Amino acid sequence: MSRAITISEERVLSDFERLSKKRKKEVADFVAYLKAKEELEATKEIIRDKDFLASIMRGDEDFRVGRVKKWSEVKEDV
Repeated sequence: MSRAITISEERVLSDFERLSKKRKKEVADFVAYLKAKEELEATKEIIRDKDFLASIMRGDEDFRVGRVKKWSEVKEDV
């Protein structure tokens, strides 16, 4: 049986402040790694959605050939 894990941001920050500079660098590097990993996972999720990816590609093509509107024109209709 697993227990729910409670994360206390204050405790994490307090513990972090007590670390040496070397350990703080290691923590920062690990956080950067986790952030990149999360972004990559999100990108992979988008790529797996073929309809969404096709929509992005159409939008990119529209931009390249100049099929765009100025934001000032669009916001009037919103």
